[in-house]
Amino acid sequence: EVLKKNDEIFVQILKEPRGEKGARVTTHYTIPGKYMVLMPNDSHIAISQKIEDPDERIRLETLIDNIKPKEMGVIIRTAAKGKTEFHLKKEIEYLVKKWKNTEKKFKKSKVGEVLYSDNDMITRTVRDVFSNKVDELIIDNEKKYWDIVDYIKAFSDDTFKTKVKLFESSLNIFDYYGVTVGLERALNEKVWLPCGGYLIIQKTEALVSIDVNTGKNTGEINLEKTIVETNIEAAIEIARQLRIRNLSGIIIIDFIDMKVEDDKIKVLKTLENNLKKDRIKTNIVHFTDLGLIEMTRKRQGNPLSKYYQDVCPCCHGTGVVKSKENITLDILREIRELAEEDDIKRIKLVVNNELYEFIQKTYIDFIKSYLNIRKKEFTLKKSKNNMSNNYEITLEM
Repeated sequence: EVLKKNDEIFVQILKEPRGEKGARVTTHYTIPGKYMVLMPNDSHIAISQKIEDPDERIRLETLIDNIKPKEMGVIIRTAAKGKTEFHLKKEIEYLVKKWKNTEKKFKKSKVGEVLYSDNDMITRTVRDVFSNKVDELIIDNEKKYWDIVDYIKAFSDDTFKTKVKLFESSLNIFDYYGVTVGLERALNEKVWLPCGGYLIIQKTEALVSIDVNTGKNTGEINLEKTIVETNIEAAIEIARQLRIRNLSGIIIIDFIDMKVEDDKIKVLKTLENNLKKDRIKTNIVHFTDLGLIEMTRKRQGNPLSKYYQDVCPCCHGTGVVKSKENITLDILREIRELAEEDDIKRIKLVVNNELYEFIQKTYIDFIKSYLNIRKKEFTLKKSKNNMSNNYEITLEM
């Protein structure tokens, strides 16, 4: 259909804006559940490729075809494997109800209004991660606890519900279970390996680079064995860090150089096997001629750093700041320009402690002499809040 000016439609956001890229939107709506994804404007059935058994695929397709609304489609997720009609019917009714409510909201809504949101982190965690492999889900908020118990009723019997626990201690739940320390480690560039080696993980706009180093693991007896040992530990930890940090896009891994081809294959297999634990799709390209591994990981949500870190206001994300010498040269250029203004009587410069000491030792006599000739007064002050690499010039007329 062709859109005309002033037409109102509702769209679903597929990807949030990132960097200079705008949001990606669609009118092919999807409502995700634990066992399936409802497609209200499509009537076909698709099945996750991870369900490989032909008999199970036929069983699920037949079952879903009998219980879904004829005008709607469904993508059957991996979690549906082995589930009975009871579980699947329960969830499809829940998803259809959600869609009907969204349509009703649209008829009464104003432009820009949110009709349906899938942003609740706890609900998404339960939907996408909670399974028979999880022993407990512990929540420290009573309202959220009951919300999740109600949500679980939509797709499960009492088996899952009994795994949800309310944390009633006065202690901080993250501190109690050691999550705070884990978060701090997950935001560091350097990750230590059990053998004494370490990873350096750096994220840029274009890609993620991971560098493997032997570190303390010097391997004085057998260097080649040490290198392989470090690379294998690194492969295991890299797969884990990609999940924890939710790193995605193009990922370049620089393992320590190995001479033996069998060792390279061993490291590659270790990485592949550990990436199988990842529910997000990954794709590995073999070792390049430069000894690098190229891989991709599908983008799904924001990286962990997005929620816990901001771009540094001093270096603007480059990781480096101007040297005190460079900043001082900027200051001198600015002072020279201001010195030519006839109506300026005094120039006052406020800098941080480090810059103050540097200017006092190097350029203070030059500045005063230069301004004295031009009949300008000059004062140099330390900043009260010790501002980082910024400086402030004020003028008196």
